[in-house]
Amino acid sequence: MQLMSIEDLAVYLGVSKRTIYKYIADGDCPPYIKLSQKNISFDRADVDAWLKSKKVIPKPRKGHAND
Repeated sequence: MQLMSIEDLAVYLGVSKRTIYKYIADGDCPPYIKLSQKNISFDRADVDAWLKSKKVIPKPRKGHAND
């Protein structure tokens, strides 16, 4: 298990810490481990699985010029 802090996660995702806190408040974040009242960590494997679940594969539109 490779634990990541909120700061680590923000760097990994290329977003601000504020964005991570928003994800958490919205309930749209990877599972996390609550180490204490004010300290949470994320397992890298959970983060990667969460990212994979966010993947969108666009479908070609019918009638598009490249069809």
